[in-house]
Amino acid sequence: MSGSEKPDFRDALAVGRVLDLTLPDSRAVRDAYAQAQAESLPWLFNHVVRSWIYGAKLALNRKQTPDAELLAVAVLLHDLGLAHGGTHDRRFEVAGADAARAFALSHEMGERRAETIWDAIALHTTPSIGRFKGIDVACTGSGIGCDYGGFGYQELSEGDKKIILSAYPRIQMKHALTTCLCDIARNHPNTTRDNFIADFGVEFVPGYTRASSVDLLHQAPFAEQRPTVAKLASELTAKRRFTSAGRACRIRPRSPG
Repeated sequence: MSGSEKPDFRDALAVGRVLDLTLPDSRAVRDAYAQAQAESLPWLFNHVVRSWIYGAKLALNRKQTPDAELLAVAVLLHDLGLAHGGTHDRRFEVAGADAARAFALSHEMGERRAETIWDAIALHTTPSIGRFKGIDVACTGSGIGCDYGGFGYQELSEGDKKIILSAYPRIQMKHALTTCLCDIARNHPNTTRDNFIADFGVEFVPGYTRASSVDLLHQAPFAEQRPTVAKLASELTAKRRFTSAGRACRIRPRSPG
């Protein structure tokens, strides 16, 4: 399928069947697919669908059993904030999570599942936290991470990769996503300085600066002396010596008899 064609929801279900996946076919999933397609450029829409299929396939391979409908809605809608170019007052992940939670509630998915969808989308760029939040949040992040950075891609067969990429081609996603993230760093810098978009800002956006966690701590309005590098190094060396000595001096149990 070429990047100019609009794949139908039935195409996604067909891809799933070829991959031995039974993808959910509910009104909520169909509407999420339609909304993502309507609000996203083709490269971004293909990304969210690939991420959905990757996530479902990785879960199957790993013998994980997430809520299939919840996973589909979360992954299909995870980049609504990105599709809209971000917002001035919150990270694009939060904007997308808010929209997806409202979608879930309007489709009578229940408050608990709607909150899980919010968590999954809000945390999808923070996998070091998201993978510990529960199976649905973790599987959402797995699929998205696979398409973004190839995490887990080696677990898929060459045949499966070809099927997915033929149905939903990448359409120069690396370039398109870089441009999109740089636009957010340029237009809404205060929503990016403490997260991964700052890397794109520093690399590609003239004049962009990111916050330093060290400066935030030591510029806090408390009358304490900032430690020097030499003092910190001396303290760390002393601590290592103390720890090593403590291990050497531990009392060992006597040998019997």
